Amino acid sequence: MVNAKKVIVCDLDGTLAPSKSKLSPEMAEVICSLLLKHILVVVSGGAFSQFEKQFLSQLHCGPEVLKNLYLFPTMGTTCFVYDSIGKEWKQLYNESLDAQERENITYALKEAVVQSGLDFNPKDIYGSLIEDRGSQITFSGRGQEAPIQIKESWDPDKSKRQKIAGYLKDKIPQFDISFGGMTSIDITRKGLDKAYAIGKIKKILEVTDDDIIFVGDALYAGGNDAPVKKTDVDYIQEDGPDQTIDFLRQYL
Repeated sequence: MVNAKKVIVCDLDGTLAPSKSKLSPEMAEVICSLLLKHILVVVSGGAFSQFEKQFLSQLHCGPEVLKNLYLFPTMGTTCFVYDSIGKEWKQLYNESLDAQERENITYALKEAVVQSGLDFNPKDIYGSLIEDRGSQITFSGRGQEAPIQIKESWDPDKSKRQKIAGYLKDKIPQFDISFGGMTSIDITRKGLDKAYAIGKIKKILEVTDDDIIFVGDALYAGGNDAPVKKTDVDYIQEDGPDQTIDFLRQYL
């Protein structure tokens, strides 16, 4: 039975919501209903501040069900759980990059952008190209705040990001490099990816591989959901929130 899984693990951008866009009222309603019976874990490359803006601000569930919601920002290198007594989100752990690692990654990214020869005219950039998320450094091809239509048209075949990533792999081979969303390159310590997140989920929730199903839109080679394939959990590719919401309704 499809609803036999205890834990549903979902990516955020491109899976539960459009890239950097807020959760739809329909998706928020389905998630609140889902949390009555199941545990939902959201694992994303975004920082916790992005979860607050994009996800939590639209979720109007009662505290009695929020205890079944686990948030794993920046590829699961950190985790937040809901404290129903204090009525706040508390961090369980944090695998932050140190200052030297951040500096090395940022420098390499800036060099790779120049070497790629791609056009990054400041007039066409929305927000920062490079964001320090503590346990992850993220490059966004048209800036962190680019409208979704601009993101969609910038690198649909991933060739631009592949070009930049090619330079990065030579400069910082000690780090993992993956693609997320429509324009992002995510950089973390080796092994701190969504497979690592699955391991943390199993430990924190005291569940097995058979209890979990993962839902994501970037399970392709090089996508930041792809490491899940190295684990023994079931997974499913859903290309956008419309497909995901149909899948989640099977659990209600």
